[in-house]
Amino acid sequence: MKFSKKIVYKIKPKRVVLMTMLGLCYLPNAMAATQDELEARIALLEQKLLVLSQESNDLKKQVIDSNKQLAKLNNNLQKQQIIINNQKKALKNSQNVAITKQQPPVNPVQANNNQILLVSTPKTDTMQDSNHPEKTSFTLAEFKDYIKEEIGFSYNGYFRGGWSTSSNGKPKNYAEGALGRFGNEYGGWYDLIFKQKVYDQDGRRVDAIVMIDGNVATNKAAGLFNTQDDNIMQFSDIYLETKGFVPRFPNAKLWVGKHSLPYNEIQMLDWKTQKTPAGGGIGIENLKVGVGALDLSLVRADVNVKNKKEIISTDDSKVNKIEQYKKEEVDLNELEIRYRDIPLWQNATLGLNVRYSAPNKSKIQNSISVKNAWLGSFVLRQNEFFGGFNQFTLQTATNSVASQLANINTNNPEFASNSDNDYIGTHTGGKAYRFVSEGEAYLSDNIIVAHALALTSGNDVYSYDLNLPHTDFTSFKSAIRPAYIWDTYNQSGVELGYFRQKDKVKSKTYVEEGYKTTLYHSFKVGKSILSSRPDIRFYVSYIEALQNDISKFDFNGKDHQISFGVQTEVWF
Repeated sequence: MKFSKKIVYKIKPKRVVLMTMLGLCYLPNAMAATQDELEARIALLEQKLLVLSQESNDLKKQVIDSNKQLAKLNNNLQKQQIIINNQKKALKNSQNVAITKQQPPVNPVQANNNQILLVSTPKTDTMQDSNHPEKTSFTLAEFKDYIKEEIGFSYNGYFRGGWSTSSNGKPKNYAEGALGRFGNEYGGWYDLIFKQKVYDQDGRRVDAIVMIDGNVATNKAAGLFNTQDDNIMQFSDIYLETKGFVPRFPNAKLWVGKHSLPYNEIQMLDWKTQKTPAGGGIGIENLKVGVGALDLSLVRADVNVKNKKEIISTDDSKVNKIEQYKKEEVDLNELEIRYRDIPLWQNATLGLNVRYSAPNKSKIQNSISVKNAWLGSFVLRQNEFFGGFNQFTLQTATNSVASQLANINTNNPEFASNSDNDYIGTHTGGKAYRFVSEGEAYLSDNIIVAHALALTSGNDVYSYDLNLPHTDFTSFKSAIRPAYIWDTYNQSGVELGYFRQKDKVKSKTYVEEGYKTTLYHSFKVGKSILSSRPDIRFYVSYIEALQNDISKFDFNGKDHQISFGVQTEVWF
């Protein structure tokens, strides 16, 4: 940009001189004033510098404090991030479980009583039945059960064992099936049950079940499986159990495999009133028919039978007859029918049971004698009996099953004579009758009494104890166990047992008689004697055989024994 007009300044010399003289006169005074002001300003600057220095120190402290707070905040943020990551993992696992069951995600919530709740978002399906709302919250225990049910695997069982000795060498058990088990049982036993769900959909479920049981000797250190040291094992059950496959009976159980209908054990005497060992079979349980429930089974239980053959030989023109025995297997099928849970009066039910054992001989086994057998039972159970229960069983049996009822010790109503599946003896239509009572009652808050009683008689049976046919017998077996309940975890008591059996063959009579007294103290986890386990018992026991015409038993050369020991039993 250009200006079109120039500016011209006019300076007069007189004015320049005058101004110069005045400036020379003012210069000393101005210098003096500047000196004072400068010192004042310096002092003021020093004060401001001190103030600034103090403010700098304060700011420095604030910065340090801020850094500390930032570090602490960063640490807290890291912890919170770890918690958030763990929650995300837990949520992801819960969502995976929920997806498996086609249910919404599950979130953990802390309840007021510190019980963890797992809460899932309810479905919004309008078609959901309002009478059966979906469960949306689970306690931790319920969730564990849910996971267990989802996996479908369970492992449970039983075992017993302990330490024992006597005042006269090795302790020996005597007629525990007649006198009671406390202080009269020195071996070990176990049951191991494995169950795995293989299908569960549309109201139908399938489980594969295997049960292993056996005996474990407790007197030796080595426990190799063998029969010499009483270490044995067997697969007592291998079967497939289903539910929901029987038309019109959605709660019925159909099973196929090595199995049988449930046993009924008399705990204090250690034998069963209902037992049908099976090699394999088929069964249906819990058919709701009329007022009760119907159970049916058809099983195999083949037996080994000695077949006598005569072989004729000649030696030096003489004819000799030689008898030889060979074991042969005979096919045996057993049909069992039970109609149970028939209501009578308050807390009382009735059961009717019948079993038929039918040998199926081949054409080449006509020379073998194997008789069929029947077992019939009435079972009356009274629950809430003085705080406990009482069960009465009335039974009748024929042939080889009747012979089992004539044993001094084990009285399981089995067709075969022993665990080797042997069928022995001569059976000619003999019969036996048995009445059994078992139960427990609370006489007061601190006194409980358990008992087992068996009255049996029979005629024309084969005696497995005497190995004699055509035997008539009567027997009385009993065990009673009163105890004082100190608390839920301690009991002290006594078990008293007495039995007497008389066998008569033709004109000769054989008598077996004995008694037992056992003092004990138990560590328990419940007040019931028969239905609470685990149980640890410390005991001292006296047993005496008053007469032993049948068993010829002795306690290492004596007719009595004092034993000491501790035994445990547990269900798990």
